Amino acid sequence: MGSENFYPGEPLADDEIRVTLLGTGTPFPRRGQASASIFVEAGHEKFLLDCGPGAPQNFTSLEIPFTAVDKVFTTHHHVDHIGGLDHFWIGGWTYGRTTPLKVWGPPGTEKIVEHLRGIYEWDIETRLDALPAGGHQIECSEFGQDGAIYDTYDDGGVRITAFKVLHCEPQNTFAMKVEYRNRTFVFSADTKKCDSMLHHAAGCDLLVHEAFPPAELYAQKSNRPLDVAKKISEVYHTSPREAGEVFAETNPRMAVIYHMYNNDDVIGPALNQIRENYDGPVEIGYDLMVINVGDEIRVRPAVVSDKPWPIGRTA
Repeated sequence: MGSENFYPGEPLADDEIRVTLLGTGTPFPRRGQASASIFVEAGHEKFLLDCGPGAPQNFTSLEIPFTAVDKVFTTHHHVDHIGGLDHFWIGGWTYGRTTPLKVWGPPGTEKIVEHLRGIYEWDIETRLDALPAGGHQIECSEFGQDGAIYDTYDDGGVRITAFKVLHCEPQNTFAMKVEYRNRTFVFSADTKKCDSMLHHAAGCDLLVHEAFPPAELYAQKSNRPLDVAKKISEVYHTSPREAGEVFAETNPRMAVIYHMYNNDDVIGPALNQIRENYDGPVEIGYDLMVINVGDEIRVRPAVVSDKPWPIGRTA
């Protein structure tokens, strides 16, 4: 790892996976921290894992043409993981994408996509005379049908395994394992420590795992009763202490936590809890953190413009 920055347009080695955290936050809207989303590049494949509010703006700051990205894999249906999907869909069409946006997700995703079609019917109708048809369409595939605990997507040398984790009842949340060449990246989605995570993430190169702030600190900062804060931080989500247990048991080459309120006075206590169980490499995720997974793992901030112009179509 070095201290250099990432600049948009940097080439990607043939045997690397590049992971960019577009959003690392929570359902609470924050100008300085978008909600959950990860942009993944591997070989010729480019796709999003989740698309929370604020993520499309961080995506466009990377100066990636919308023509290059037509796939979004959603882990579950909480607003902080899908609340930017409509903007990515319609915005992508208005600025270059001429093919349907393809969305994968747990059972119920088709219902959400169908509602989006209805919500934006007038929006689409008013743009069809100025924009090419095709990009206004949105398609859906659901994984986990018939109670399946995992499912896979395999194309372009990239294999994505969606496997069920433990979040909220009724359980309908899937983590994502991305494999390319000999590289493996696992995104936990929102989950408690669970056997499926320990199995699929064992020995991976990069594990981006959720962690909520320590319950006592979260109660103080959010003005919630302690019992409510504990339920959120330790029942629906993973505490930093428990995230440290997951890292210790899976032993990734690099561990990253997201879903934090990553204020300066929260990071320290969270790291202290992680270090109770784990002494390996770990980072607190922040928006536009770029992680190259290769022979070495490089973690860098992206240097981007806050006011980018649209990028032209790819060849």
